[in-house]
Amino acid sequence: MKKLLYFFAAMFAAVIIGSCGQTEKGDGVDSDSILMADSLAKAIQRDSLEWVSFTSKDLTFFGLHGHVKAMLADGCTYEFDTLGNWVRIADVSPYGRKIGFYDEYSVYTHDKNGYISNEEFWEGGSEFVWSDGRIVGENSFNCAYECRLSYEYDSLGNIGAVTMVESDDAGDTWSKPSRIEYKYVGFDKQGNWSLRKSHNGTEERFLVYYDNPKRADHAGNDFLPWDKDYIFIGTIGNEKKRPLGISRHGGIYSVLNGTRHTEVVAYDQAAAELTVGALRASDDKKLGEFKGKVSREADGKFRYKGTFTNTNGGSVAFNLVSL
Repeated sequence: MKKLLYFFAAMFAAVIIGSCGQTEKGDGVDSDSILMADSLAKAIQRDSLEWVSFTSKDLTFFGLHGHVKAMLADGCTYEFDTLGNWVRIADVSPYGRKIGFYDEYSVYTHDKNGYISNEEFWEGGSEFVWSDGRIVGENSFNCAYECRLSYEYDSLGNIGAVTMVESDDAGDTWSKPSRIEYKYVGFDKQGNWSLRKSHNGTEERFLVYYDNPKRADHAGNDFLPWDKDYIFIGTIGNEKKRPLGISRHGGIYSVLNGTRHTEVVAYDQAAAELTVGALRASDDKKLGEFKGKVSREADGKFRYKGTFTNTNGGSVAFNLVSL
């Protein structure tokens, strides 16, 4: 909840500044605050304050708030239940598995207070340090290598900077501290960040949310790509377990050679035909189009099946199911 207090403070500041006309650089409220405030204000117009401010310990681990259903980030999907519990990474549970050499995904554990405290991966792991309801540090180890991270938060409650020290000799000597600062340049409709940059590069994530059943315009189970956001996962060509996010505001999808952007080009509701453009992430140059039929499965999920054709004329089949 503390993070949401930062959000509302930023929102009110932006509203006050907006009412006084355009601001000059140095007025005390940065562009991050205004972007976040605008997203959050629109979310509150659509939903109740309780719905927007909802959070949980697992959601806080990822720096999220609101009734998040799934997140697409780093080429992987993360799913949450209606109580905000993290229940799946890709197609496996994040908990209770035995780690093997070929295991793609880590295993996590909670401490007695319900916070995610440890990550285990092949020949190593991480310990997460929590204070005042948020992560303030992370200690990772792998054979003789160790890494210690400390987190600083900005006025919006997002991680503003990370300081790192490393050791290649099991902690006998440590490197000089290095620092990574983050600039947030995109927020989604609930005020969660969708795009951030640092000198290490650009990070993107795409979120979908549970519907608020109390909203007057609640559309139920209809497929509405102009109004709702979706994450599909399945086969694209020879690549399996590929996630694809679509939204009228633009989405992302992941293939083995990187992250791409998407845009809804056309949807014929009567024929159930959906066309989604694929764009290069660096400059949104068009790379091709997904074109196919959308159908409802017995469990209420949607299947999107058809052909992806690139701008050079090459094509592959795709078969995806919504989360």
